[in-house]
Amino acid sequence: MKEITIFILNNWKVILLVGAFLLLFSFILNKFYPKNPIVIANKQLFQILFLNWINFLVILLSTFVFSIINSIVGANFTFGEAIFGSVYLVLGYGIMFWFGFFILIGMLDIVLFSIINKPQYVKCKLALEWLIISLPFIYWLVKYNQWIFLVAVLAFLVGQFLRYHHILVITQLQRRKR
Repeated sequence: MKEITIFILNNWKVILLVGAFLLLFSFILNKFYPKNPIVIANKQLFQILFLNWINFLVILLSTFVFSIINSIVGANFTFGEAIFGSVYLVLGYGIMFWFGFFILIGMLDIVLFSIINKPQYVKCKLALEWLIISLPFIYWLVKYNQWIFLVAVLAFLVGQFLRYHHILVITQLQRRKR
């Protein structure tokens, strides 16, 4: 793991360019082959992957607000100290959770939304994603008695609910184009 991290940090520009190219590749191919079903399916999959910004924003804001309130009420911090501590907690300390979250939700999106792509299964796929990703946080909630994990799990559930409607629009638009 240490070697992979060092490699990524040493070659971050190349990895960023390759990642951007891979993400945009389906959209580029769609300009040249708009009727190809494989290109259409890949474009739809990447549109679903790009919707993870909703989860990121909902979880980030809810944990940030909870951390500020908890710092002011529970630890008697001033407002400035609470903001600084919350930024450090959510972005600095939580960076290892964010990397794992994005990698895992990306892999689950790719696996689940590339197998059977019917709108009636979207809710089940999102619920399965939520359950798989939330289980470690529920375990940490019980083990460490840190309520921020419960806030993150509930915020992730809200984010999945918000993604649901956008994913339905994407899957139904793609079905009409075929």
